[in-house]
Amino acid sequence: MSAVRTSEADLERMSLSRLLAVAGHLVAMRWQRLMGGYGLTPHGLAVLASLEQGSALTQRELARRCGVAPSTLNHTVDHLERSGWIERRRDVTDRRLVSLALTETGRRQLRQAQDAAGSEMDPMLDHLPPADERIVRDFLLTTVLRFQSMDEALTDPAAPRTGRL
Repeated sequence: MSAVRTSEADLERMSLSRLLAVAGHLVAMRWQRLMGGYGLTPHGLAVLASLEQGSALTQRELARRCGVAPSTLNHTVDHLERSGWIERRRDVTDRRLVSLALTETGRRQLRQAQDAAGSEMDPMLDHLPPADERIVRDFLLTTVLRFQSMDEALTDPAAPRTGRL
């Protein structure tokens, strides 16, 4: 897969928001290639990591945690179940409810993918001085939370409309 290269001069002239989008795209492509080697997509990794956090979740709850629509996860959940990495469990009190849970095989697959991410992705950030990591982390966290909040406001019909985002 070849990517179009942008000159350093062009990158310097980009707005911060565009530069962030370009950086995000490049990082996402690398994550996708890396996770593909483990039979996962970035959504698949997010599902396994969310299920590792504790109790079984419904697909709707899982989608909310992963920041995607429940219908978006259908294909991912089916793939993860066929691979034996998650399982569907019927609720004993309400048979209509189905929750998803991580299997032991899924836990091992998640660990392998996370180990690979640590050894493959972390060195890509070795140019960041340790003293600056907190600043970059705070900026990215604030940006992600702000965009999530703005997206929720767009999709929540009860949210007040201010006319600006």
